[in-house]
This record gives sequence, C-alpha cells and structure tokens, in this order.
Amino acid sequence: MNVDLYLRVREKEGRLYSDELVARLPSVPDGHPLANEWGARSASASRLTRYLARGPEPLLILDLGCGNGWLANYIAASGHRVLGMDGNRLELRQAARVFLPNPNLHFLEADIFSAPFPFDSFDVILLASVIQYFPDLPALLDLLLKYLKPRGEIHIIDSPLYSDAEIDTAKERTRAYYASLGFPEMAEHYFHHRFSELNGFTWRILYRPRTLALHAKRLLRRIDSPFFWVVTRKPKIGQVTSPA
Repeated sequence: MNVDLYLRVREKEGRLYSDELVARLPSVPDGHPLANEWGARSASASRLTRYLARGPEPLLILDLGCGNGWLANYIAASGHRVLGMDGNRLELRQAARVFLPNPNLHFLEADIFSAPFPFDSFDVILLASVIQYFPDLPALLDLLLKYLKPRGEIHIIDSPLYSDAEIDTAKERTRAYYASLGFPEMAEHYFHHRFSELNGFTWRILYRPRTLALHAKRLLRRIDSPFFWVVTRKPKIGQVTSPA
C-alpha cells in the first residue's frame, strides 16, 4: 500500500479526524457527513464486544490495520489487552496521542509479513475494514492463523466480501468512485475479495446483513452494518478444514 496516496484519499473523503473527534468514536456529532457509516461501525463494534465477553478471561487481541486506534481502544475499554498495528504512522501517532497511556492498549508500527512477535501469540485477530488493502486474502489468513493460539479466531468485520457474480460490478464501482475523487490510481490498491477465497478454511458467518431488515432499521433511524461478519478458527491438529 502506498501510505501517502492512502492518506491523501482519506483526507479528500473527510476521514482524517481531529483528536477530539477520534476520542469520541464511534460516536460522531449529529449531521456529520459520515454519520451513517459510523452508526454501522458502532453496531459492529457493539456486537463484537458482546461476543468477546462470553469467555471467562480477558483476551489478547491484535487489531491489524488499526488506523487511528478507535476500535482497539473501544475493545480495551472492556478489559481485553489489545495491540493495534498499522503501517500508517500518521494515524498511529494520533492513536497514541489520544488513547495512551492505557495498560491494556499498545500500538505498533509494523508490517504483518515481518511482524516482531512469535507465532501462537493472540487469542483473537481483528480485520476490521482492512482486507480490501491486501491483494491475497488466503495468503494473509494462512499467515495470521500461525499467530493465533490453539483455539484462536480471526474476525473479519466491516469489510466487503463478494460472490463471484458481483466482482466485476464492484470493481467498476470502485474505479468510478476513486476517479470521482481525483485519485483513479487508488483503484489499483483496493482489492475485491470473494467468499470463495475462504474455501479451505474453517469459517462461519456470525452476522448476515439482510436487505429488508437494513431498510426497516433505517426507517427507524437505526443504522446497521451492510457487511458480513465472518470468523475463521485455527483448526485442531488433524482437523480437515472446510467452508461453513
């Protein structure tokens, strides 16, 4: 990923926030231009923390591609230990400035493909709105599974996954969107992943967006995520992996 290009695009989109706003996330002021997006991400984060709270002990969690750190902080506030990791120095510095010190929360500038921690380290790895910036999703998952403890899980949330039939339309929509922003080259750094890429992994869907339910919630001024929530597990020794 070209970090400079990514940041210029985020600035044009209005996604580089003040420290004061980052400290409030996922809450944003009424009338904020991205209020619906943050409403959806708030719903996802709430579901995730309820799920993580089912275990008897605090978890060690890697938030990969943590950006400004809001989700890492949100989860750490519920008692889990969280490492937020990214290659984006600008937003990582903001995360440290806004959310540290916190004994449950740390931030690290690093590349997951040369990560400075051992295998079998984490109970949970989060991929929140980030898989679209990795060109090879199966290769990423293969690597991340090695960093999980024996009963660990990878959670993919707030991230687009497509059927094979949807790919071409999605790619054209992405090209048109970045061209409209004045950054057509960004489309070459945004990758469209299919559900079929999860074949060969042990996975299941924990949240399935339903079009009619989403429309009904919007009528009631309740926003929810339009993206699937998928979890893949580290298989037991000798277990044959298969799609859900």
